[in-house]
Amino acid sequence: MRRLTLLLLCALPLCGCMQSKNIDEYAYVLNIGVERGTTMPYLVTLLVSAPGGSEETKVENTVICAEARSFSEAYETLNAAYPSRLSFSRASLLVIGEDLARTGEQTAFLDFAFGKADLWPNLRVMIAKDPIRDVFEGWLSDSDPSLRKIKTAAGDLRRASGTAADTGYGTYLEALGDKRFDAMLAYAGVNEYGIEEDLVGGEAYPKVGGSLLTESLIKTSIAGSAVFDGDRMVGVLDGRHTMETLMVTGLFRRGEMRFVLPDGQEIGVAFSRVHAPKLHGEKRKAEAEIFLEADLLEPERLSVESNALKSFLEEQLSAELSAVFSALQRSNSDAMGFGRLQAKRFRSAADWEAYDWKADYRALSVTFSVTVMLSHSAHNPETE
Repeated sequence: MRRLTLLLLCALPLCGCMQSKNIDEYAYVLNIGVERGTTMPYLVTLLVSAPGGSEETKVENTVICAEARSFSEAYETLNAAYPSRLSFSRASLLVIGEDLARTGEQTAFLDFAFGKADLWPNLRVMIAKDPIRDVFEGWLSDSDPSLRKIKTAAGDLRRASGTAADTGYGTYLEALGDKRFDAMLAYAGVNEYGIEEDLVGGEAYPKVGGSLLTESLIKTSIAGSAVFDGDRMVGVLDGRHTMETLMVTGLFRRGEMRFVLPDGQEIGVAFSRVHAPKLHGEKRKAEAEIFLEADLLEPERLSVESNALKSFLEEQLSAELSAVFSALQRSNSDAMGFGRLQAKRFRSAADWEAYDWKADYRALSVTFSVTVMLSHSAHNPETE
């Protein structure tokens, strides 16, 4: 693997550089990253895949960087310096550095760089701890030369475990544009970055590497989600709280949780969605009904009667959903999407735009009602 870092100190004339390339020899940009630069406003990082490499891989994966004042400036610099012409036709991941996201400074950059409809529909969007170069390089390994893990990780996690958001760039733009919900983006980082407390508080969880810090051939992991107030990142939810947020938005499919019963016994439960949640409400009051099926991971160890367990799980989940909502509300983040419910009260988009939804959101009272159907079928975790 090669690392090429370019610090763009001024706008460089590029005449002649482009002419020396064979335009039939393309290198494909798979990942795009943007974070705050040191000498320029932005540092743009690309993960590039080009023909070559070993007999086994057939491709050579490279991370290249350039500081610049705009995406087009960074692109021209990198394209002039890279041996092959850079193509974005296979780009599948846009990663925003946490430093930019915390201030909302990424919005102007992204609006200019990715405004064209032919680029953003295939992009998934994530947040990453800086530097993004380390995050991209942490995904490169001989164990996954095709970078399949990068291309599918967020979607796989959402479908299989519910521990990460899976957000496309179009959905991200929608969250910024019509105020009906706030964005929730998967959160990535190098495994060794360690522990960070999430918005809900209490016990701190590692945000990368799942529920435990990991050591593996792939050094970067995705776990939990970054949540936003408009274009500004306001905090991180761990995997469990991400799951619970997805239960309200309707994007949850399945996932496992552990609970401590009143007698001190710890149990594992695999939840799956029965059908879409039902949201009801008015101006400053709402109700969310969640419907789940639950399989016990070790039913033979259970010492509690079924009806008592059902009531316990329903009460526990309702309380946890309320705690997550309260944390989001304190941060002014409508990641659960109650704005969608409120927007239905307006006859026109203009009326909705004129309405200060966030003012009423801060006073919104939500009741969470969870219905659990206990199942005694054997549970097989979804693994590959």
